[in-house]
Amino acid sequence: MVPFTTPQLNGARARPGERMPLELIIPNPSGGRGVYIVPLEGVQDFCALTINDRRLADAIAKLRGVTPDTIREAAREVAREGLAGRGAVAAAKQAQTNDELAKIQANFDLLISLVLQTERKGEEPIPVEKSHPTDLEYRGRRAVARIAARLGCTQDRAAAALEQLAAVFQGVGVRNAARIPRELETLTCLRRDVRKFSENAADTKASEAQLVAVSADLTILLVTATLADARALVDDIKTLIRHWVSDPTPTMQLLARPDWLLDGWNRICALWSSATDPEDAVSEMAALVPVIPREAEMWSGHRVGHLIDVPQYRRTVVRQLEDWRTGVTVTDLVARNESLFERSL
Repeated sequence: MVPFTTPQLNGARARPGERMPLELIIPNPSGGRGVYIVPLEGVQDFCALTINDRRLADAIAKLRGVTPDTIREAAREVAREGLAGRGAVAAAKQAQTNDELAKIQANFDLLISLVLQTERKGEEPIPVEKSHPTDLEYRGRRAVARIAARLGCTQDRAAAALEQLAAVFQGVGVRNAARIPRELETLTCLRRDVRKFSENAADTKASEAQLVAVSADLTILLVTATLADARALVDDIKTLIRHWVSDPTPTMQLLARPDWLLDGWNRICALWSSATDPEDAVSEMAALVPVIPREAEMWSGHRVGHLIDVPQYRRTVVRQLEDWRTGVTVTDLVARNESLFERSL
């Protein structure tokens, strides 16, 4: 999902096109079934873009691959230019800082795991987690030397593999909290709140809330399973490093699964947490519910072939420059979407 601020592009997703380099999948503006497929280079013919979104579209057009991670990085880079407001600049800088800290933490946790799995029982009297930094550095170098000897590679190559693995583990984390577990916790809270809201809502709103809640249930189930699979790789760090040195692609794909499953939910969660009227928010949230990737059934072993379909929305009279879902004018929606943009970085 691309975090556009232009109201007509709310919930738009990017994908590789068959003929065009990239395409956007845009939810039906009328609220009915179906989507619009628009080439990215022609999106300005579909609607007028905010200045921020023009830059974002240009940045996405230059990407070699479209993934949640590459879209997120492109959005942060554009946000730092300040075209979506000072809040977006601050949010982008904070996100970059958080990522750097998460990478350092993942590197430390991987090194601790390596020491634990290479030291002989009783070799050291002090647990590695409680050792002095100087002692930890020595034990870490020794562990790297041992794993390099077992794998038949240089110590520099083994150390480089740990650094590279830390970069791809920073989202899921090794032991400590990271971005993906935090997003999962936020989604779990959303599911709870929306279910509670549906208990006393009118029939139509209750149906929309149930759609969001049931979709969140399935996503939580799948993310929990794929997150556990990703973290389990560290239980055999020798095999993890050997596979990484041989071919990093399978490991990167496995670690990216939770991110693919959560793609789009951060905007829905932001809509709910920032809403002044839950009834207005729930219809927009239901329209943005992500489709579960087809590969998810293979990833987790759960049956997900019966994907949930977004219901038709009631017809309504819409005034000029007014959004059909919320009744809010377009200019106010741009400001609202800039706030959502900050939360999705």
